Amino acid sequence: MLLEELPEDCIESIISYTSPWYACRLACLNRTLASAVRSDTVWGGMLPSDHALVYPRAAHLSKREIVEALAEGISLDQGRQRYVLLRRSGGICRQLSVAAILCTLLAQFITIDPMVAHLLAVCWLEVTGTWKCSLPPGIYSVVWRLKVANPQGGRCQFLSWKKPLSFVVNTSDDQDLEKELDLGQIQTNVFEEWFEFEVGQIVVRGKGREVKQLHLFFSIKEVDCTYWKGGLFLDCLALRPATAQDEPVYTKPSRADWKKMRVRPGVF
Repeated sequence: MLLEELPEDCIESIISYTSPWYACRLACLNRTLASAVRSDTVWGGMLPSDHALVYPRAAHLSKREIVEALAEGISLDQGRQRYVLLRRSGGICRQLSVAAILCTLLAQFITIDPMVAHLLAVCWLEVTGTWKCSLPPGIYSVVWRLKVANPQGGRCQFLSWKKPLSFVVNTSDDQDLEKELDLGQIQTNVFEEWFEFEVGQIVVRGKGREVKQLHLFFSIKEVDCTYWKGGLFLDCLALRPATAQDEPVYTKPSRADWKKMRVRPGVF
């Protein structure tokens, strides 16, 4: 039996377990599938249970319009957080901007964008924070989005990273992650380009699609005060479904050209 030969309500139920990307692809195959995809049953099945809290305007929109809005991304907490329904996997990606994170250091961060921080030079680096958010059950990758200036270029040539950065993430249900990133060993083609560093994976336990509350404690540290280091850019911390590795963390439009940033005065 072909899919289009099934009762329409069965077709709608099956498509609701896919993702926005697959639903749109199926709608292009024939009129039967296109008719099924127009149903609120399809789009309602793709929505997380907390969509009304995340997106208050949802009460005035159709299910499909809500999915479209969430797929574009919803800004929360005055732009400090972002909530995205991933188009291909249908999972939820949560992002926490560095603007919402406490930085303790013996120097200064400067901002090149309201939500991006640039470390000029520092002896002691300690970034700590907590994050409460909601996610559907599943396995999620904990990812930092960052960038490193070329240590051999411009005013940054006296800076180096002799010790690795230590990334730590703990959850309220006793899941502990720790991983080091040696910036001195990264590939040269990564310099001056945003990249993602995965600290590890956590499990959100539950049944069905009902969202669960998650409380994270995280930190980035490099506290060797015997030398100066710098040229680090921090964008955000993200929780992304482990099955959606091919869907990158949201990239904001750049407000500053890198060539202009390189000629800014150093801290000394």
